[in-house]
Amino acid sequence: MKKSLAAVQEFHEAFGLGVNMDPTADLPAEKVQLRYELMKEENEEYLEAAKNGDLVEVADALDDMLYILCGTIIEHGLQHKIADVFEEIQRSNMSKLGPDGKPIYREDGKVLKGPNYSQPNLEKILSNV
Repeated sequence: MKKSLAAVQEFHEAFGLGVNMDPTADLPAEKVQLRYELMKEENEEYLEAAKNGDLVEVADALDDMLYILCGTIIEHGLQHKIADVFEEIQRSNMSKLGPDGKPIYREDGKVLKGPNYSQPNLEKILSNV
């Protein structure tokens, strides 16, 4: 993840795009909208490629999603925190298992929270900025 973030940061710096070194949720509205639209566009490209069974285009869309996500992480200044955020989300997600240690699914396949679910504590990670 660090290597990907560093590569995308290099791109952002070379092309004069936003780089924040400190975590922030406060980006200009037009920047937030742009990041959203870029992610939305790639999600649509993925959906079309997957429906068409086009593995090359699936891979392209997924990589573009990752690239845009890394750029968004950098714009929000979270590049030095995102690995810890991921680990906390992983811990929380694993707490969703049911009492028998098996997943609980909604009808559409979404994993539901089990009785031992523990919310992620992102504040503890973000508060020691």
